[in-house]
This record gives sequence, structure tokens and C-alpha cells, in this order.
Amino acid sequence: MASAIAQPNPTASAIISTLNGHQKLLMKMRILSLGKNYDVMDSESRVLCQIGLDAGQNMTGAVVGSLVSSVAGDYVGRYARRSMKYTYTVKDPAGNLAMHIEKSGGGNSSVFNVVDAAQGGTFGTVQMKRSLFGGLKATWVDPNGQVRLASKGNIIRRKYSMMGPDGREVGRVRHKMLAIRDVWQLELDDHGNHLFPAIFATILDFEKKM
Repeated sequence: MASAIAQPNPTASAIISTLNGHQKLLMKMRILSLGKNYDVMDSESRVLCQIGLDAGQNMTGAVVGSLVSSVAGDYVGRYARRSMKYTYTVKDPAGNLAMHIEKSGGGNSSVFNVVDAAQGGTFGTVQMKRSLFGGLKATWVDPNGQVRLASKGNIIRRKYSMMGPDGREVGRVRHKMLAIRDVWQLELDDHGNHLFPAIFATILDFEKKM
């Protein structure tokens, strides 16, 4: 796992620049994709970047979960699938790779290391914990140990806030009945790096479905 502090490569820098200034992002899961892929779009539904898991890893996880479920029950099967290591990717609209999101950890406690794909180094880690009742909580911790983002609210129902290091709300996720199937929105108050909240929200959406 990378330990050096990352500097964004040109593709990552371009994505960050494109997302900045948008106070609302639309997050659309590609229903027909064999992987687990999201388009991050502006309010006019123009794709600004893509965050996802390739079909091979997704299908492997599904098969493992199904096999374990058939022997030990659904809960253990889902636990086994969540316990697997995955590598998600962040790409620009043309498919150029910007970042890796490397998942490790167990079924109820996982760590996601956000890594620059070209130069190495980490932008921080997302630490996620799942309660016995299915609830999720997560924090994004920068390489210097400072908490950048923390979740507050109901992640399962996509009704939660993102709190900044000073405890103020910097973003919120709201699932509204939109015209496009399985689209939810990320509202942002902060004028800083909007890619990190988009990654944070997408990771939580991946995990709540496992």
C-alpha cells in the first residue's frame, strides 16, 4: 500500500478542475454494466468523470458470495463478498485512468486507499464500519491523519451529510425521484476539491448494496 502523499497526475488534475464549481452533481449507476460503475454528471447530465469496478472483479465477488450463501446462508455470503479485496478506478469521460481506490479489510470494517494511478502516493484513506443492524459510518482520513470528511445520517437510504474537519456540513446526499432511473444527487457547499466527496459518496453507495 502506498504511503507517500500523492500529487495529482494530469488526468486527475483535469477531473478535479472540471468538478470544481459545481454545487450539485448527479450520480448515475449504469444499470446495464456488468461491473459496478457510476457516471458523475453535472446538472445537465453531462458526464464529468467515472468511478467504478470492472466486470471481472464484480462477477468474481458475486460468484463467491453466491457459493458461500448456498452453504452458510445469505448473511455469511454477503459477509464473504464484502471481505474480498477490490480495486475501483476513477477515470475521465474518455476512459483515461486517474486514480485507484484499493479496498482491504473485513466484511464489517474496511479501508479504501485512494491512490494516484500514475505517480503513486495516497490522497488518504476512507475507513468504513458497518453495524450489526446494517448501518454504515465512514470517515476520510488524510495522509497527515486529519479527518477530511465524516458521514452523518442514513447512508442506506441516501439521506446523509458529509461533515468537514471543523464539524460543519460541506455536502449532502439526497435521493430524489428523478426522471432517470437510479440517479441521486450530491449537493456541495464547499468550494474546494469536489472529486473527493464524489469518491466518498460512491464508495458508500457501493458498500451499502453488498
